[in-house]
Amino acid sequence: MRKIITTALLVAALTAGSAMAASDQEQIAATFSIPSWIALAVIGSGDVDFGEIAGGGAYVGNNETSLRVISTASWTLSSEILWTDPGTSIPAGASQAIIEAALAMNMSAQGGSWGLHFVTVGYEFTVTDEELASLPVGDYGLVVRYTATTD
Repeated sequence: MRKIITTALLVAALTAGSAMAASDQEQIAATFSIPSWIALAVIGSGDVDFGEIAGGGAYVGNNETSLRVISTASWTLSSEILWTDPGTSIPAGASQAIIEAALAMNMSAQGGSWGLHFVTVGYEFTVTDEELASLPVGDYGLVVRYTATTD
């Protein structure tokens, strides 16, 4: 009889203990940092042809360049002609200053905030008869570099 009462008290104590500890919770803090980061890509070929420049005037490129900018911060986009790149070839005596002044790269945006952005660049080559007369006959090839920089 003593054994049955002891067992019954033990079962009652275990059952009461289980009912009181139904759940328990703890919390931790998770932290991380996103640094200033940017990526720039040309979508598609982006190559542009102006055809034959046969007199003063404005010549529109046959293609636009699509750029994709992904950034975690505000950003700025710039461009430059790479005169020393092997892909850049201009006839001897051609004026880089005239070419740079004549080539307009019209960007749909030159900067933005964080996130995903698409920028379209249209091209126009505008020269006067006098400027054209100072550029020698030949084939011209330019390499344009776009640079996206976080602010």
